[in-house]
Amino acid sequence: MPSCEQLRVAALRLHEYLLRRHYERGLVRGPDAGVRFSLRAWRFIKSALDFLPWHDDYVFIQTQGYWVLANWMLYEVTGAARFRDIALESTEATLRLQREDGTWAYPLPERRHLIATVEGNWGAIGLLATYAREADRRFLDGAVRWYDFVTARIGFQRHQVGKAINYFDRPRGKIPNNSVEAAWVFVRLWRATGDRRYLEHLDALMDFVRSVQLPNGELPYVVESPYEGRREHYLCYQYNAFQFLKLAWLDRTRPTDSAAAVLPGLANFLATGVTPSGACARDCIHRRPEVDYYTAALAAALDEASRLGYIVDRGPAEKAFGRVMARQKADGGFIYSEGDYGILRDGRSYPRPMAMTLFHLLYGAGAGDGFPPSDARL
Repeated sequence: MPSCEQLRVAALRLHEYLLRRHYERGLVRGPDAGVRFSLRAWRFIKSALDFLPWHDDYVFIQTQGYWVLANWMLYEVTGAARFRDIALESTEATLRLQREDGTWAYPLPERRHLIATVEGNWGAIGLLATYAREADRRFLDGAVRWYDFVTARIGFQRHQVGKAINYFDRPRGKIPNNSVEAAWVFVRLWRATGDRRYLEHLDALMDFVRSVQLPNGELPYVVESPYEGRREHYLCYQYNAFQFLKLAWLDRTRPTDSAAAVLPGLANFLATGVTPSGACARDCIHRRPEVDYYTAALAAALDEASRLGYIVDRGPAEKAFGRVMARQKADGGFIYSEGDYGILRDGRSYPRPMAMTLFHLLYGAGAGDGFPPSDARL
């Protein structure tokens, strides 16, 4: 296992890279691998011709949320005021982008007509992380506006057990990852305010997640609904690593029987996702391509599972963190993917996955989850 100091140094190098390459006036901006045709093919052409001006710089609120958390983590680890300044500037920039109804626009053209639950959740998380340190009511009010929109307008789908939050403001299949994330956001709102209204949907969301867990511990990607068929496996270890961490944070903040029941099996499933090189496997069937931010998330989740006592062997976490560090470029950044379709590589600089990698390196170094230990304003 790389030492905490080595992980912090790697994180600082990545932070400096993001500042140089992608940060301006509170916003982390840059290209993205995209969705649909772009994710499957077009991004490789752009990567090969990266010297051309593609005019595809985007601001994802998910990136903003991870960036805000990471800068608060760095501030508390180092005491350097510049990280606090960046966290505040980035939170203010996130708040400026929020619309009156509490939402944030989705940046990619293919989905610009949709309101994404994940984008709003990460906007709220960034605002709440800063509110936990700076008693500025505007930050809490922004998170509350999002809560009111997502619960009233995006809404939920009933399941045989519990309910799932919708992925967009137009329903599709029931996706456990979004329900886990929403539950984590709702618990953070309760933690910030003491208002039990934010717990109204918690048990139903967690009951849904528990009810769909597969016998091997995995949480499926899409559970069937009238709007979409079932799809059990998609980037299995990446998605499940993110879910494990959020469930662990949620259970630590406000324990629930369902979250506690899901964690042991999920931890054992994740332990099977580390390839011999230390990289995160693409899914339950394919090992490649290799994507560094998948490996960083899996490393952090396995490290957390080990600390919680769900996994005895620390070897998989150590190999995964070692692989992430070995893949860092000399300039501090990371490429996106390698081994796509066996031979392709995407070497463009994408700030969204690198912001996630930054967070998970810091988490592995013991910098917390981006929230102060005693952040309740009760």
